[in-house]
Amino acid sequence: MTTPDRTSPPDVGTPTRVVLIALLSTLTIEAVRASGPLLDRAFASGVVTAGVTALTTYAAVGLVVAALLLATRRFTSGSPSGRTVLAGTLVLAVARLAAQALDGGARFAVGLATATVAVAVLMLAVAFVAGRPHGARAAAVGLALGTGFAAGLQLVLGTWDAYWRHGPLGWILTIALVGGAVAVARVVRRDVVEARPRRLWVLGPSLGIAVMVLANPAFAASQSGARLDVAGLVVVGASTVAVWMMLDPQRLNSETRVLAAVTVPLALVAAFLTQGTGTLVAIGALGVAAPVTLVTALSVRRPAPRGGLRVSLAASLVGLGLIIPLALYLVDYDVPLGFDNAWVVVAAGVALACGGLRRRMPALPGADPETAAPEPAAPRANPVRANAVRLLVIPAVLLALVGWAVSSPASASQDRARSDELVLLSWNLHYGVEPATAVDLERIASVIEEHDPDVVALQEVSRGWVLGGGVDMATWLSHRLGMEFVYAPAADAQMGNALLSRSALTDTQVTELPIGAGPQQRSAITATVTLADGSPIRVTSVHLQHRDENTPTRIDQLEALLAAEPHGDEPAVIAGDLNAEPGWPELELLADDGWTSAVDSAGDPDALTFPSDDPQVRIDWVLGAGVEFSDVRVLTGEGSSDHLPIVARVRAAG
Repeated sequence: MTTPDRTSPPDVGTPTRVVLIALLSTLTIEAVRASGPLLDRAFASGVVTAGVTALTTYAAVGLVVAALLLATRRFTSGSPSGRTVLAGTLVLAVARLAAQALDGGARFAVGLATATVAVAVLMLAVAFVAGRPHGARAAAVGLALGTGFAAGLQLVLGTWDAYWRHGPLGWILTIALVGGAVAVARVVRRDVVEARPRRLWVLGPSLGIAVMVLANPAFAASQSGARLDVAGLVVVGASTVAVWMMLDPQRLNSETRVLAAVTVPLALVAAFLTQGTGTLVAIGALGVAAPVTLVTALSVRRPAPRGGLRVSLAASLVGLGLIIPLALYLVDYDVPLGFDNAWVVVAAGVALACGGLRRRMPALPGADPETAAPEPAAPRANPVRANAVRLLVIPAVLLALVGWAVSSPASASQDRARSDELVLLSWNLHYGVEPATAVDLERIASVIEEHDPDVVALQEVSRGWVLGGGVDMATWLSHRLGMEFVYAPAADAQMGNALLSRSALTDTQVTELPIGAGPQQRSAITATVTLADGSPIRVTSVHLQHRDENTPTRIDQLEALLAAEPHGDEPAVIAGDLNAEPGWPELELLADDGWTSAVDSAGDPDALTFPSDDPQVRIDWVLGAGVEFSDVRVLTGEGSSDHLPIVARVRAAG
């Protein structure tokens, strides 16, 4: 039997198949990311309902795979053909366009179905590509390109996905992506491949890591403390280096593959447990190591057994392997796991590493595993068609460079405020997800802009949080409104509190609050705003523990805040979601310490703030010490969050 030449470059059809995987990866990452805000709707009915909905959505990937194999007469073999991939891509295109057009409950159902179909079609496409000689590298290259392209696209959009934009830009990008995927799928529709990789389940943890980290520039920015534009270039750059590594088989020697597999979980540990430059280095290393590990995991030693049932079960494992780490990570904020939830994502990395931890690369399909050379015998130059694959990194890099301007935060326009009076707006943004299940950052910005505040105190600000759709709200609002921002992590680095200001914010201090009865870590962020006459006002944005029965925890949190930021005779303002109602001990504590409620002193004490679609309670507050309030209003009819905003005019007393 002739031993295949493992040093040979990809065959002539590889660029097309790589582009197909890249486009489907981009659509899948976007659909999975969008399922976060959609599943938040289920959280309104409880964590159990949300968990069952999430598991059902992604376990159903196997049903979609079975249906597509049956429809294209490939169920008996279990190996998808080009027609299978085309059929799936057409279904995905229709579902994605429908999700773009719908709102509310209809989008909830169609959006989750779109995520199911997207994962199913991507899995079939990877099986279709990886089941041929050199196919594992082609599939991994496509996945790396798709991850980088998804990250670059997010940077151009300021992390606010086209999925949530009903305007022309959202439609143009959506049509371009689904149209491109369908067009490329048509090119390969006549191809048939009988071999199928055995370890397709590795796609599950791989996609989960991509959605949370590698295709999430906002995660890299918030976790490291770097600017979004800088973090985005690191993420896209890592995928580019990974492609360069994989295109030359000489680089994928046994030492490189083992090192890559070991690096995946270690880099995840470093990404979650470090800050600053070390975090960016870890994310960059992960972006290179994960695709290289996939090459080994997807390489065919011997084809998977025939049968559609087997591949359908594998598809369900892909879906569950994707959602379980993400779901457990987020469930910890409502039902604590008893350990740091970062270890859930690290466990996904361990699973991926185990799938790709092979020192000896398996023989190619059709080769005798006893005689086939495990490694290339000598270097060999790649021809023009392999160089063409290298050029596929250009779109992601260009998007990242263009996105540098769009995803950069604004600086303060002046050192002092416009007058001796501040217009302050406080708002809990529910990580950008509306009660009607939408993410509309422009609507939030328009509400803020309409009231022309000098300072904005925000709570539940998403900076890459999966339930918020991966948006970096702080950077987007800063750029859109032309306001400087400071941010403090709360639940984790991806969800916290922020201050926005037209004038400079100085002497910033972050106060970590006692977790008490939990389940979430809370914090406050404080900064000084200088009035036109030179006098300072300390402004704090804070969010306290949310369960009604945990007043003792909120008391402890307020005492910690007051100890860290004693007001004395200095003018100061506390604004935020205290999760406490009028007359509760929390407000009595603040009143005894000299704090006055803005709404009670200069507004309508009967005004309620939560929930926004049918207010029942007042739990959002603006309080001052050494200040005077005027023209205080709760803004009714604002459905961009589950809370209503408060606007107040404040000046130093006397």
